[in-house]
Amino acid sequence: MPQITHVRTESTGTHPKHITNVKLSNGDEKTRATVVNEIDSGTSYYYTKGGGQTGYVETVHPSGETPYIRTKSDSTTADNLLKLPRF
Repeated sequence: MPQITHVRTESTGTHPKHITNVKLSNGDEKTRATVVNEIDSGTSYYYTKGGGQTGYVETVHPSGETPYIRTKSDSTTADNLLKLPRF
């Protein structure tokens, strides 16, 4: 199962808007579109959050917009993927 360790975002001003690319623990880079396709095809992605806990990633397909990835719901409303280091 691929582990996401870093993210790249497109920005609007000083705030990140969407993740555009991810870096995996093996050093590979993948685009958001590739990750969306792989998750939708059955590949699970995860990341490690504070305290060594594992968080999982899901896809979102808003009507009329580009699909994106986000953290699966857990005990926080913050998008934990955006807390990962940038590359």
